[in-house]
Amino acid sequence: MITRNKILVLVIFLLITGSSAGFSNSPAPMENHPKHDFFHTFNGDLSASLAAAKKGNQFGLVLFFGTQHCRFCHRMKTTVFTEHSVQQFYRQHFQILDIDIESDQKITLLNKQLSTYQHLAKNSRVRLTPTIVFINLEGEPVYKHIGIIADPQEFIWLGEYVLSGETAKQRFASFKMHKRRNSTL
Repeated sequence: MITRNKILVLVIFLLITGSSAGFSNSPAPMENHPKHDFFHTFNGDLSASLAAAKKGNQFGLVLFFGTQHCRFCHRMKTTVFTEHSVQQFYRQHFQILDIDIESDQKITLLNKQLSTYQHLAKNSRVRLTPTIVFINLEGEPVYKHIGIIADPQEFIWLGEYVLSGETAKQRFASFKMHKRRNSTL
């Protein structure tokens, strides 16, 4: 027979370790999904990536600012970014780059100055992860999204929001609400 003390110890253990496996409303990531098909190969030169976007008739760049220990970044990389529809949409319209805000890795900025991922994040005012910054072909940031997007369809809507130019007309929450309403009709 299980005593109350054993149950109490088990509950405390689960609270301390942060176990939430039974409470997640997201599907587990598929282990056979390609994990690296979302981000483009990045040689450390933002100008070269922007030139590739121009050559590919794309909108511009998506900078995904994260850290290796950010659980929300990891969740997006293993659930949202592995979805074929997300990969297809974003790779068609953007050059997508993964930027670790804690890294000292060297990067050549759009103005050709040498910097690090840390300084790029600081100069971009990235304080929380994940942060997703959309940059147009002129090298101008047009939208910054802070926080996780756990739904693949919502992440596609974020890209559509930027592509449509609605960033100057309405907030993403309004755009998303309109899209959600129209998709249920």
